[in-house]
Amino acid sequence: MKISHSLFLASFIFLILFACSPDEEPLFQEKYTSEDLHKLHGTDLKDWRIEAFYDNYNQKVLSAKNACFSDDIFVFQKGTNEIQVVSGEISCSDIDPEDEITTASYQFYEQEGLIFISISKASLVNGVIKNNFFSLQLVELSNSKMIFASGEKGDYGMSLVFVAS
Repeated sequence: MKISHSLFLASFIFLILFACSPDEEPLFQEKYTSEDLHKLHGTDLKDWRIEAFYDNYNQKVLSAKNACFSDDIFVFQKGTNEIQVVSGEISCSDIDPEDEITTASYQFYEQEGLIFISISKASLVNGVIKNNFFSLQLVELSNSKMIFASGEKGDYGMSLVFVAS
């Protein structure tokens, strides 16, 4: 009985020490620094276009709005978090693309090392303003590609894949 009690106690201590690792992977892969912002806007400004807009990145399910987002150009400029959006020829609503307004900005939370993008597409349809707004976290960044996504590392849902123009 004493041996089984000791064995149980030793097993319990082993589980406590090794089952819960403080080195768990973070939800997102990277922590970004102010130096990384240079990849967003280059030396002054940098054009990006959306290569793909996914409803589910892991399963590569494109959004129904992929076409209307992927023909826009997003201009990131040094010194401001506002992103200039040059609208393309395809509207996200059944209206003239000129009657649709897209605004975007990013927020850098230096202490946490996080960057978020917020995008809004607004249009006037039958006298009613229709606005689609979302915000996504930067999960991948290089000089030529960046991915903003929702979800956890390895299980991204809604995602925007940008490529440098």
